[in-house]
Amino acid sequence: MPEPEPPSYEQLLVLSMELAQRNEELAALVSVLSAKVEALEVEVASLRRQVGRDSSNSSQPPSQDGPAAKGKARALKPGPVQGGIKRRAGGQKGHRGTGLERVAVPERTQKVRPPACGGCGGGLETAEGRIASAVQVFDIPQIAVTVTEYQMMALTCGCGHVTTAAPPPQVSGGPTCYGPNVIAAATFLASTDVLGLERTADLMSALLGTPVSTGFISRCLIRLDTALQNAGFEGALKTALSEADVLGTDESPAPITATGKDLTQAGTKDVVGQDCHNPHVFTCRTMHAYTGGGPDLVWYGAAGTRTKPAITAFGILDPFKGVLVRDDYGGYHSYDEQLTGVQQCLSHLIRYLDDAYGIDPLAQAWTRQVVEVFRTAIHTVKTTRAEGHTSLDAEFLTDLRHRYDQAVAVGISTNLSRPWHKDKKHPGLVLARRLKRKTEQVWLFTGRFDVPPTNNGSENAIRGYKIAVKVSGCWRTLATLQRHCRIRSYLTSARNHARQPLDAIRDALSGYPWMPPVPT
Repeated sequence: MPEPEPPSYEQLLVLSMELAQRNEELAALVSVLSAKVEALEVEVASLRRQVGRDSSNSSQPPSQDGPAAKGKARALKPGPVQGGIKRRAGGQKGHRGTGLERVAVPERTQKVRPPACGGCGGGLETAEGRIASAVQVFDIPQIAVTVTEYQMMALTCGCGHVTTAAPPPQVSGGPTCYGPNVIAAATFLASTDVLGLERTADLMSALLGTPVSTGFISRCLIRLDTALQNAGFEGALKTALSEADVLGTDESPAPITATGKDLTQAGTKDVVGQDCHNPHVFTCRTMHAYTGGGPDLVWYGAAGTRTKPAITAFGILDPFKGVLVRDDYGGYHSYDEQLTGVQQCLSHLIRYLDDAYGIDPLAQAWTRQVVEVFRTAIHTVKTTRAEGHTSLDAEFLTDLRHRYDQAVAVGISTNLSRPWHKDKKHPGLVLARRLKRKTEQVWLFTGRFDVPPTNNGSENAIRGYKIAVKVSGCWRTLATLQRHCRIRSYLTSARNHARQPLDAIRDALSGYPWMPPVPT
């Protein structure tokens, strides 16, 4: 069989050109597919980040965490065995517990004698004895309703004019009404964040053994709020806050069923305007608890939006000149120039760093270095303050700042050309640049020991409103929420200043509410 003839030069040339063209097409296809794979990987990373965000790595409130987030939180908690040592349940060794403290002079003293001799069984009625031990029992009187009838007398003067006595201040109506103690108790229960009007009425009915309506509970709240407004309590509280050296501020969403449009159609005027598309509860508080410098003042307010005009309308931050401890919400940025300083909340920053780290633990390892520096700085400041010092070691602080600057620089360079979904900047780059830009606001607490490194105090102060949303679902109107805020401001601040809530309520209804101390 004859062998096939080899291809000619011209045929080889055509074949090589076809192969070259095919290679170019394959290379182009690989390039396109690689770009699509890279884009899909970035999109998947973005979606995974979005799905994985919760209160531990974002500003999302814990109340919105799903089952997966709560499971992750439980998994991160210290287990029963640490370092080979099994932890027992309850408080650990060295933990300083709290409890009732004995009083010097009890209201009543009652001697308890043994009924008979423990040896022979004889009587001990005339036996001499001594106090072997003593226990002070703290209790309240048995709850029982007592009815007092006030009979207003009509007296005739010698001139012939008949004068009728007015009811005492604690008499709010007739022919029957509840007294000041019942009113104070009902008001206090209804003003907490864990009870709605219906549940409060039910509890009061069970305690008193007599029907209590939700209308009565609502009127109690209105009476206290009216008394506080007439006394100018909120204005005095805002003045005291605006003159403080250090304030913390925070805000949280607060669902409302009736929007401004609803109120307008119903013919109801909202006290802070009709714009109510994004209602929030705000708080401003002093930070004395951090330094032990005295009791704190806590103010709560509500607005229909989370905008700068809404914050300005509160009238607290505009005259404030001290240090503001906050997160980096843009509504507060315009105040920075007038302030002595700003402390960025490190708890917020650590959550954002955790979020960036979760995108790519290998590429975003710089975030772990920043978190370690933050925690070292917080611990060192706490220890130094406890030892009575007023400043950190300069060399140690310089080393911490250098480690921070290096880690942030790595974060910028690592993510500078790293792609992200929809051609946006990589979250790691955005965060690293923000940390560089806000460096002085991040480290303020290391130079001023009266400034806390976190805004946890403000977050804790506003946490009750998140609980209230879980319990009641929402508020009916913005005005109702603002009333709740005024009452909570009064009771929280008064309680911080050692004024019992029931006493504070009775005082306010009598026209003499507790007022914030005058700034000195």
